[in-house]
Amino acid sequence: MMSYPLREYISSKKDDDYHRSYSSNVRKTQPEESSSNRFLYLIVLIILLIVLSIFYSYYTYIDPTCFNEECTSFVCHAYSEGLVGGHLCPELCTTKTIQLQNCLGAHKHFRSRLFEDNDEHQVIRCYLRHPLSKSNPSGDVKEHFKFPQDDATLDVLYNALQQHVQKTITLENSEAFVEQLMTLADFNKDGKISLSEARSIWSLVQIDEFVYTLLLSDKFYTPKIVGTCGHIFAVEKVLHPKLPFDDKQELLTGSERPNWYQRVRLAVGITEYFSDTWHYQDSDQHLHLCQPLAKSFGYDKDYESKMLKTNHIISSKSILSRLPNQCRSNKDCSYDSYCHATCNMSSNLCQMREFNKDSLHELCSLLSSLVQPDANVTFLTEF
Repeated sequence: MMSYPLREYISSKKDDDYHRSYSSNVRKTQPEESSSNRFLYLIVLIILLIVLSIFYSYYTYIDPTCFNEECTSFVCHAYSEGLVGGHLCPELCTTKTIQLQNCLGAHKHFRSRLFEDNDEHQVIRCYLRHPLSKSNPSGDVKEHFKFPQDDATLDVLYNALQQHVQKTITLENSEAFVEQLMTLADFNKDGKISLSEARSIWSLVQIDEFVYTLLLSDKFYTPKIVGTCGHIFAVEKVLHPKLPFDDKQELLTGSERPNWYQRVRLAVGITEYFSDTWHYQDSDQHLHLCQPLAKSFGYDKDYESKMLKTNHIISSKSILSRLPNQCRSNKDCSYDSYCHATCNMSSNLCQMREFNKDSLHELCSLLSSLVQPDANVTFLTEF
């Protein structure tokens, strides 16, 4: 039998015979292959839809920015390396008797998380720029807690705190507030401020919410700071985290509705907050609340109004430093979706007098909703 390469055998066949047989085979196999391919594509599509639906449900009901492990691992790694200190550190990082179990919410713009502890006695605020990297966690915490430096003196810390406070808000006596910060920095009350304590207090004053909570700490409507660890701080928990309104901002009915005198007590507390911050320390400076009043307050068992958090408070001075020097439209004078000023087109400057101008009207509306229902006729007549 003659032997030859297979390639020669194929080429030796007549072109029409070869193409005829090939095309007939293709016509036979094409429907089968097309049907099987469509079935395969359908299976893949179904699997992808199932996976996407799982991810959608997960990210809808569980906010990944609110994971407590990120906060605790960051500050506890810094604590283990001796970079930070505070009352909460031993319980949060060593004995782990305090655990951040219930995430109450997150503010993605400020990279902040709000937690309850496991006993639900305090609310813990954590500000985190980014979680620890797996490649260099020690470098992350050293970069975050790098001031004051190893050779810094107490005067360096004092002067840095004073400059930062003066940049944030105008105070009658900024020295007194800085002394308050220095006293707080001595977490173990040994009469000295260690490097880890200095770095902790410096990281805390970078958080406006911490500064305003401490500034207003002598007011009964402000929950007190009860502990810190590095850049994490805890405040008293507000027993009732909502005013007695439903989702439509209408007063509750039935047994859940506080009586008229209790609601008057709530209204007085909110009015006092507004009065204290409208001209803070009798100056021309306002502390603006860039959030609806009704969402900013809760109350305790005695129906005393309590601020839920102060991260929406900002001073006139801070606003001016964050708004552009010149504006072309009102959009340029917006601090956020709630607080905004107007642009003077002739001077191209933001008008601070117009900043948050509806707040007084909002206060009156809220007080009316609280006090007017069920008020006796004598009160309405005299009022």
